[in-house]
Amino acid sequence: MAEAEHNSIHMSSLHAEAPIISHYPNRTADLAEEIDRLRKAMTDTFMREHSFIAESVMELSRQLDLKINEYMKHVLMSREGVR
Repeated sequence: MAEAEHNSIHMSSLHAEAPIISHYPNRTADLAEEIDRLRKAMTDTFMREHSFIAESVMELSRQLDLKINEYMKHVLMSREGVR
């Protein structure tokens, strides 16, 4: 969860510092929504389990990590396409 919180801070900073320019703005928005959904699900699961290392929390954390990586790759590829 700490890693996810760390990643979310960077993502928030990314949104604040520069607009995301994308040839696929709907895809960017869809990924951001999925990240938010997974983050909420992970937080809710943690609150229910009272454990950062519960398998259900860990699985959601892994899914969130993958989705954040997918989002960042999409954003970087979109920006490179603009150059």
